[in-house]
Amino acid sequence: MNHSHSTYSKGNLENERIIGSYFYSCYITKIIEIPEKKKVRYEVQYNSQTFSHLKDFYLYENKVRSILEKYVLQKGDFCTFDQLYNHLTKNKYQQIDVPSEIRIPVLFRVLNLEKIGSLLIDDQIDEIYLDSCKKNIYLDHSRYGRCITDISLTQNEVEAFIQRVALENDFSLNRANPTMKSDFFSSLFHTRVTVDIPPLIIDDIHIDIRKFHYKKLKLSDLINLQSITSIQAIFLSLLIRNQISMSIIGPPNSGKTTLQNAIIDYIPSYLRLLSVEDVLESTESRKGNRVRFRLGYDPKESMLFSKSLEVQKILHRSPDFINLGELSTKGHFNAYLNVLSVGIPSIQTIHGRNPKSLFSRLKDIYNIPLELLKASFPHIFLELDVRWIGKMKNRSVIGLYELTDKGEVVPLYDSEIKSFFSKPCIETNIFTLKYLIKRNQINLDTFSEDLKEITLDLCANHIFTVEEVS
Repeated sequence: MNHSHSTYSKGNLENERIIGSYFYSCYITKIIEIPEKKKVRYEVQYNSQTFSHLKDFYLYENKVRSILEKYVLQKGDFCTFDQLYNHLTKNKYQQIDVPSEIRIPVLFRVLNLEKIGSLLIDDQIDEIYLDSCKKNIYLDHSRYGRCITDISLTQNEVEAFIQRVALENDFSLNRANPTMKSDFFSSLFHTRVTVDIPPLIIDDIHIDIRKFHYKKLKLSDLINLQSITSIQAIFLSLLIRNQISMSIIGPPNSGKTTLQNAIIDYIPSYLRLLSVEDVLESTESRKGNRVRFRLGYDPKESMLFSKSLEVQKILHRSPDFINLGELSTKGHFNAYLNVLSVGIPSIQTIHGRNPKSLFSRLKDIYNIPLELLKASFPHIFLELDVRWIGKMKNRSVIGLYELTDKGEVVPLYDSEIKSFFSKPCIETNIFTLKYLIKRNQINLDTFSEDLKEITLDLCANHIFTVEEVS
């Protein structure tokens, strides 16, 4: 790696202009607009403090390497990135005189992750892509959309990254098992990494790094981003609070997991939530009792680690609510329907377009009787979509649906929900609300107070009244 101040930049052309910049950790990022190519370039370099230490970089690197090698030998086992980082930053090792502001890049360099590491800890990056060792990295930025970069990785750097992720997950990536979907997280970053190699992929390699932000988006944030309407958010919060199952359906990268995590926050804290996840995509922000089960990624759904088998076990662990994570295989859907059939509420994400496409997949591809799903009421389906607006991805809820006791899936419109909020009554046309009222889970006498409590977190500076919602 060339330790110049402009670490990854090739230099600006006359017609390029900086449209944004920001600092994070020991780096400074610039966003460059390239009008002729109609593209935006992401550039990252060390900040001035870190740059001032670069002349002694190799000295620091050798010191850190020797310390970490001793630690690994003493431990006698594989050390995760987080263990190495925490060990390096313990007070008893301050005598090595490695300045605190460069401990992160030095550790990245020791592990041969210097270039990719600067992207991993940028919390404004949503996703990182490498389509081949012969091509530069490109990425999706939360503020500037799809960005190109001048960052290229050598074969050794690619192998170092893959090996680190594989070791962190006790996974073997080879020609017999040419795909890996694993989490790679630490106190500095949380990512989901997908790697494909030959013979599965025609080119040399493909890497997709999905970033999960430690400062997670709440429902109020999604309202402000116009990803969901305030009426929809209040309605879903009311239902999840009353233990109604929800399936979030949408294409890849449409914000399903983000919305799922935001909704989970409204499950009452006294309820015991059990999560079964292939990759740790959910957050720890929910208050209350929660147990998370992590399954190793197993494309063959072996009897050792299949989600369906783990769900069978989890039913004997006294859950009040289950988070099934992402459903993608027949085994996953069998587990999903098993949970719904025994009456335990759950929340899950599903790749698809809408409930109709889900029903078709269950019936025509997996040969699962639709009667199993149709008997799972009360059940709400959320339809998400993602559209490109310029270079930005616009993610939004485009439809809510409910399952009736007759097995019908009917759309729910904001106007219907507003009508109930403005004058709550037993005559509502919304089946799920009728169900809750009949079971006395919604007390009409105290509904206004309940509504205020629910909307408190959604509108930090203002609480809806029943009249204002209408």
